[in-house]
Amino acid sequence: MTQKTYYQDSFLTKCKAKIIEIKDNAVILNKTIAFPEGGGQEGDRGTFILEDGAKIEFIDTQKNLGRSIYLDNFPVIQVDTDISHYLKDKKDIDKLKVEMELEVKIDIQRRAILSAYHTATHLMLMAIDQWYCGYESNVYGCHIQTDKSRLDFRTKEKFNQEFIKEAEDYCNQLIAKALPIKTYQHPKEKEAWYWECDGVIYPCGGTHLTNTSQLKDIRLKRKNLGKNGQRVSVEIDGINDEFLDLYHE
Repeated sequence: MTQKTYYQDSFLTKCKAKIIEIKDNAVILNKTIAFPEGGGQEGDRGTFILEDGAKIEFIDTQKNLGRSIYLDNFPVIQVDTDISHYLKDKKDIDKLKVEMELEVKIDIQRRAILSAYHTATHLMLMAIDQWYCGYESNVYGCHIQTDKSRLDFRTKEKFNQEFIKEAEDYCNQLIAKALPIKTYQHPKEKEAWYWECDGVIYPCGGTHLTNTSQLKDIRLKRKNLGKNGQRVSVEIDGINDEFLDLYHE
């Protein structure tokens, strides 16, 4: 099992690790700070720095199979997993071997913007809940990337443009209030996490901002997905620079 150092400190930018397995162009380490794809959030990218100073890029990070957990009011997730780091250039695999020690360094700008979009997606869901209570249970699709994010809802309700504008305004009011955001572990499972803001709690193990004020303006768009589906997409104007100051070695 890979030790998930990002749970201990989500603002750590690098760590020492050892290779425990190599599969095709994927490298599994005994520990990592690289957040794997999960909850719709794309995985981290970064660099392996070898002892001789050579650098090898990885372009994706994915969880492998582990133990499924079943908790009340919490989605089923995989825990106690290994994490695969996929190399940009398959030829670089020949430079690596099991038991080799290296340093893992993540792309901070990418992590920060993914954290911002993940946070913005939660604010969007909070806004929708103001008019359609409990809509988080209707989410069946989510994708959080570096230029936008979106949630897909299973519903016969059609979100008109007036509602989308009201939800957008509500999101930007949350930003203006400078509300603190916290994440914390489930009392029974160390890899099951919650996100909380303004008294609203969602099960979520992704990476996030620490205050709504770190976001710049949010814009929402809607799209019909057939008779029983609605998609709401989020775009942001960026993040405030002070959030980047939280990252450290």
